[in-house]
Amino acid sequence: MEIELQRVSKTYRMGETFVKALREVDLLIHGGEMISITGPSGSGKTTLLNIIGTLDRPDKGNILLEGVDITAYSESRLSDIRLKKFGFIFQQFYLLPTLTSFQNVYLPIKEANGYGSEGRRRATEMLEKVGMKHRLKHLPSQLSGGEQQRVAIARALVNDPPTILADEPTGELDSENSRMIIETLRELNRDLNKTVIIVTHDPEISRKTKKTIRMKDGKIVK
Repeated sequence: MEIELQRVSKTYRMGETFVKALREVDLLIHGGEMISITGPSGSGKTTLLNIIGTLDRPDKGNILLEGVDITAYSESRLSDIRLKKFGFIFQQFYLLPTLTSFQNVYLPIKEANGYGSEGRRRATEMLEKVGMKHRLKHLPSQLSGGEQQRVAIARALVNDPPTILADEPTGELDSENSRMIIETLRELNRDLNKTVIIVTHDPEISRKTKKTIRMKDGKIVK
């Protein structure tokens, strides 16, 4: 899935201050790429990722998916795009604490009206893919940080989106689990041709992606 940003800008108000998070950013991402987005804190990395994934809207500029301008789409249409086109992985995992691993992964299928045995099979298959089939019935509190992130990856994959967006996916993990998660993302890119976009502060991670975008003061500088 090709993603294009055209002169995208975003400003946030913080009290009496206006913060320019993005400044007329142009970016073209081809399907099947694996990209890291780096830069200092406050450079606009997460804002860029959120706008790519339609979690946020630009103040100015346009967003095109597969050549179609979605900038003015309603929230309901954007929600449908998020369910079908993007899988999200976050630093804090965001697993629902009262749901088992299986239930957390199955939830996006329910939201996409994918009830039934096929949906249950798909959720189990994704947990197996990330090495977590033996933890189907465990709650997040019964899992390590690395295990929780693997469940989160399974959840991101369950609706078979073409693009995976990961915001500091190893930020809460030790070095061993970090390597495991990054290798899993590389396998998704290599074996399933998923587009993978990772926001990271870790230079070791950026060295393992095929392309690195460096940001500073809301602009792409490299």
